[in-house]
Amino acid sequence: MRDALLDKVRQTIDRHRMLTPGETVIVAVSGGVDSMVLMRVLLALRDLYRVSLHVAHLNHGLRGTESFDAADFVRNQCGACGVPATISAIDGAILRARRGGSLQGAARDARYRFLERIADEVRAAKIAVGHHRDDQAETVLMNLLRGSGASGLGAIPPVRGRVIRPLIECSRDDIERYALREGISYVDDPSNRVTSYRRNRVRLELLPELAKRYNPRVAEALASAAMILEAEDALLAKMTEERLADAMIRRSDHDVVLSITRAAAFPAGLRRRILRRAAQLLRGDRPGLGSRQTLALERLLLSEHAEGTLHLSAGLRATKAGERLTLSVREGVPLERGQPTRLVVPGETDLPGFSLRMTADLLEKKTSRVAVNDRWTALLDADRAGLDLSVRSWEPGDRFVPLGMRGSKKLQDFFVDAKVTRHERSLVPLVVAAGEIAWVVGFRVDDRFKVADSTRHMLQLSAAALEGQREN
Repeated sequence: MRDALLDKVRQTIDRHRMLTPGETVIVAVSGGVDSMVLMRVLLALRDLYRVSLHVAHLNHGLRGTESFDAADFVRNQCGACGVPATISAIDGAILRARRGGSLQGAARDARYRFLERIADEVRAAKIAVGHHRDDQAETVLMNLLRGSGASGLGAIPPVRGRVIRPLIECSRDDIERYALREGISYVDDPSNRVTSYRRNRVRLELLPELAKRYNPRVAEALASAAMILEAEDALLAKMTEERLADAMIRRSDHDVVLSITRAAAFPAGLRRRILRRAAQLLRGDRPGLGSRQTLALERLLLSEHAEGTLHLSAGLRATKAGERLTLSVREGVPLERGQPTRLVVPGETDLPGFSLRMTADLLEKKTSRVAVNDRWTALLDADRAGLDLSVRSWEPGDRFVPLGMRGSKKLQDFFVDAKVTRHERSLVPLVVAAGEIAWVVGFRVDDRFKVADSTRHMLQLSAAALEGQREN
């Protein structure tokens, strides 16, 4: 008898040309229901597509004995199914000592690096992961709440590079019913029910409420919207590259020069994409321009003023002169050495030299449950750091103790390891407390100022882009 889920997965694989005969496919298996069904489905389809499978499992070491139990479970299941597997582990303390971003994000990045490494080792052409339609819906909704454009609302693509998602058009209910019907064992991750994580709140609270009150098929509707937006975003991205080439006068490592006449002639949606893409060429893997900065840049482009300059985040500057709009990375030291800016604690402090606004909040540890969700937020032990904090730029000879390390390290060496170029180093803000660097903003907290079990009061510092101020 034909199985509906197998048919759906087969159609997804064919529609997106996920598999080619003769390939080896890495199957990412955590031990949860999604990944265990993924493995069993690909085993069922292995002969049809004439591919070889190799399971990869990474123990993040974040759930104590449960993490090791899950690794043993995957190992035993692979042995029973006759599938070769690579089971590996990392020290959870390394993830907790990340330089920025959420713990979940750090674990995800580590997992993908591991999958890519194993794929290289076994010469696998594809990496299959277990994202499904409900994951897609959750991601669309989360990005919508953040104010994302079409790129963010396109959410999780069925194929990205060599990563494929055969279950992306299957619902969570489809997967769980298949597991029950086929008697597939799996392990449950209790962290999926912790509502302090935003994604879990969306999954457990917001989506069920939307389904109950507005549309019982809301997950399907959101996933369908993501598929449409992904295709349209791909088309717009191609058009953006073509029109940017038409509008570009010059490009180097440090600047992009656009023709104002040609850029201004494009429709608003395409014009804004061109401006964001031009900025991205200079920013590399740093976060792109937000909507407010994009609109400010567009206003400068269309302004009747003959000349003007706009300071954007992370040292990016836009200058309008004559027929040209030049986006450039500012070089040099943004704040004069010896002239640090004192932070208002608690309160907000504008840092024009860094195009940032720093917000400082004092928190009681015993009554606060605060998670650091991005690289631009840091938690410090307020009693160690004190309230007399300042911000300055890098100076030769600077040292600090990166979180998770015991000894100090030259900041210059740290920047080299983090691939921060020479002209970017002076653009990285340093929060100084008691004469010591407490936070290399966007990178790492100093271990001496970290929140520990003995911490009574916390200081939360958040850096956000300061909207550009025009100089006419």
